[in-house]
Amino acid sequence: MRRKMEHLREEIEQIGLLRQNIESRLKVLLPDDVGAALMDGVVLCHLANHICPRSVASIHVPSPAVPKLSMAKCRRNVENFLEACKKLGVPQDKLCLPHHILEERGLVRVGVTVQALLDLPTTKSTHLSSV
Repeated sequence: MRRKMEHLREEIEQIGLLRQNIESRLKVLLPDDVGAALMDGVVLCHLANHICPRSVASIHVPSPAVPKLSMAKCRRNVENFLEACKKLGVPQDKLCLPHHILEERGLVRVGVTVQALLDLPTTKSTHLSSV
């Protein structure tokens, strides 16, 4: 019982860190339910583009006319985010799977991916040194 409570507390801390990382980088406030906020992939794609502009070429964004994205568009956003992470150099073992985001199962894994993305060396300096 005690171990389970400790594990739950660690999970809550890691999700809090995920929230903090995204909010501070993108200068946004996420709703209480972080999983639901990330589920459509929009915020994650914006985060990847913040780290490296145009790393996600197209992002499906909800509009006032259609405030909720279809599951296909959500999946496309999530796949584009994960593909950008791979291209930018996030190690395979740090990548979460699409269902971790889409089904809100495994926010801790999503946090690991986001942290690995934020920990990458800035690409500007590496491009300049190779020119």
